[in-house]
Amino acid sequence: MMPAAPLIILAIAVAVLLAVIASRRSHFAATGTAGFGLLAALASLPWAMHAAAPALPGLFTFDSVSLGFIGLILAASAMILVIGYAYWQKAKLPREEFPLLLLIATLGAAALAASASFITLFLCLETMTLAMIGMIAYPRDRPQAEEAALKYLVLSGMSSAFILFGIGLIELATGSLGLADALAAPASPIMLAGLAMIGVGAGFKLSVVPFHFWVPDIYAGAPAPTGAYVAVIAKIAVMAVLIRVQATGVTLPEGVVTAITAAAILSMLIGNLLALLQQNFKRILGYSSIAHLGYLLVAWLAAGAVARVAVVFYLVTYAITMIGAFGVIAALSSGAAGRDADQLADLRGMFWTRPALAAVLTFLLLSLAGIPPAIGFIAKMYIFAAGIHTELWLLIGTMVASSVIGLFYYLNVIIVMAQRPGEQAPLAAATAWSSRAAMAALGALVLGFGVAPQPLIALLKAILG
Repeated sequence: MMPAAPLIILAIAVAVLLAVIASRRSHFAATGTAGFGLLAALASLPWAMHAAAPALPGLFTFDSVSLGFIGLILAASAMILVIGYAYWQKAKLPREEFPLLLLIATLGAAALAASASFITLFLCLETMTLAMIGMIAYPRDRPQAEEAALKYLVLSGMSSAFILFGIGLIELATGSLGLADALAAPASPIMLAGLAMIGVGAGFKLSVVPFHFWVPDIYAGAPAPTGAYVAVIAKIAVMAVLIRVQATGVTLPEGVVTAITAAAILSMLIGNLLALLQQNFKRILGYSSIAHLGYLLVAWLAAGAVARVAVVFYLVTYAITMIGAFGVIAALSSGAAGRDADQLADLRGMFWTRPALAAVLTFLLLSLAGIPPAIGFIAKMYIFAAGIHTELWLLIGTMVASSVIGLFYYLNVIIVMAQRPGEQAPLAAATAWSSRAAMAALGALVLGFGVAPQPLIALLKAILG
């Protein structure tokens, strides 16, 4: 069971955290227990990678790729936990269950990244999704959070129904529930119908067009730490499955490739165009995430070793920048307030009132826009290289055009921060030290890997083989 050590540690951490909450209501103790569990699971990864015997064969695949994605999920979740601790510090509602929900969702996401069977894939996906619904609705005194959770519950149920029906059709057509065995079987109309249904469910989780309608409302209604979790962790887990399926050498039918190509083009264009019209920073990040998933699909369609490194490098970049952007909102907000500081008017004058926080957000926005010296520039160049190598000229041209469109709303946020402060006071009077430390760390990663990306690239190449 050594290869499954990260998942086992996470499961034990959930049980321990339940006992801690039952014995003592302490926000610090609950967050500390969850953080210790995440760090312990992260520390077990080298031990798991050097294990000789496979664990739970047929249900999970614990190779360097899946364990690498688990490490990314654990690190991102730990950073969101730190941001959430400061955010909920002054909230009047019970705060101890938020780390518990985050830990359960992380267990589901980490297990999903290593799933080798459609059964474990579905169960892990539902574990992650149900916990995230609780995280979205956590501030029960906010009507917008309850509305967002209800929407996500209904739409997640619909997407889960598509996935489950698709799994049934694939099992009927192939006689197998193993991912590799089922996808390697000869194509048939029943199997293609099953793949299409699973594709609908995956498209919802990745929030690509035309399954993107839920994104702005959920991001705007969810509390800032939850917004970061939904925007990052779910995407990493689903992309991990797609990359592992691609690494098996499965050749997708031409119709499936055409559908994914169309989704990538529409996601890049619609995501960036709709973001231009927004005055809510969370909604801007929501539409931006749609466009970024389109960029990821470009590299995924390119296939090959270079493309795999490009996808994972972009995922790391996306995780750092999205967590940082939502973290800035969390630093300006409080779980005790009626809403988050997510309007552009709330960001006006930040260079005058919160210069350090404004500088970090500027670097994060430059990274999302793909402007040097931020890490986002290297990430987009990697995707360009992968697309050009496989001559995906239409996708590359769309990516260039949509990236230019994206510059307008990213730079608009920077301009708003540079304006003189307005009359509206920030919702949070002071930023907690934990939030300041987290934002400084994320800003350093964006700038450091942007200037010197070689160590990260070398690490990813070693993991991906």
